[in-house]
Amino acid sequence: MAGLTKGMIADVHKKREIQLPDEFYTNKELANTKAAMVIYFEKTGEIRLIPMKREGGARVRLEVEKVNPALMQTMTELFKQHDLKVLFTTGFCYEDINNRCIYEVYFSADDIKSKEADIKRTIERIPGLFESEFEILEIGKDW
Repeated sequence: MAGLTKGMIADVHKKREIQLPDEFYTNKELANTKAAMVIYFEKTGEIRLIPMKREGGARVRLEVEKVNPALMQTMTELFKQHDLKVLFTTGFCYEDINNRCIYEVYFSADDIKSKEADIKRTIERIPGLFESEFEILEIGKDW
């Protein structure tokens, strides 16, 4: 009986590379895939691999005083305005450091570099923002 998923256990100490199943490459749903976003969680060691149909992507990290409607609205408008496809989000207040909410979001987009300045300006206007990071992730560039 065919399942919804496929699993394997890899000895990461003996083999530093993990091969994707052949079905990944023959899956018709992934025919337009251009790349994959790989996200590594430093604290847990968890790794996520998310196929992308766009050529570029980025990570935004926000430290805010608290989650508020203006923050949620700004981020939603940002994604729509710049046609950013959200691939993964930690969720608001994923981590609480010094009474600050930490939020990270990964997204894919075409022509991400041309959108960078406007995205940064929009982020800087978020009410209650302490710090922000915007990192463009490029194909072929390692960790």
